[in-house]
Amino acid sequence: MPVQTESKRAEWIAALREGWPGVRVRFDEWKDTVRENPALIWATPAVRYPVYGIGALLAVWALTWAVGQLQPPEAVPPAETADFHVLCTNPECGHHFVINEEFDFDDFPVVCPKCKKKTGQRAVRCASQTCRGRWVVPEKRGDEYYCPYCAGYLGKAD
Repeated sequence: MPVQTESKRAEWIAALREGWPGVRVRFDEWKDTVRENPALIWATPAVRYPVYGIGALLAVWALTWAVGQLQPPEAVPPAETADFHVLCTNPECGHHFVINEEFDFDDFPVVCPKCKKKTGQRAVRCASQTCRGRWVVPEKRGDEYYCPYCAGYLGKAD
């Protein structure tokens, strides 16, 4: 039968038990030395590093508080609606208008306010040299949209 080796945890516990009696002696020596020369408190890493940590936490807390004081008293609530540009596809109308609906609105066509027909389609800007920012109703070819006037690429379909 193979000999079992002790776990690392058991080795650490044994080392702590072995060194524990000397801790009190070393602490008393340190305390007497500090009484003679109080400047040695800061030279002790066990004192200096926790003070650095507490100081850093206080600095972060103070900075967080200061930034909180710079915020306006009333925060603006997040938007729930969006503006959609719409073009009437009626050849006699062609009216461009904007509607304000929820973000996930997709119930096109909508009623045109000018000709009162349900011919309003969502519009996008074509940035080609030919159209120069004209609002157009994109044509869908496969899974991509193109401008009906210059055949410029307008993006992927969702």
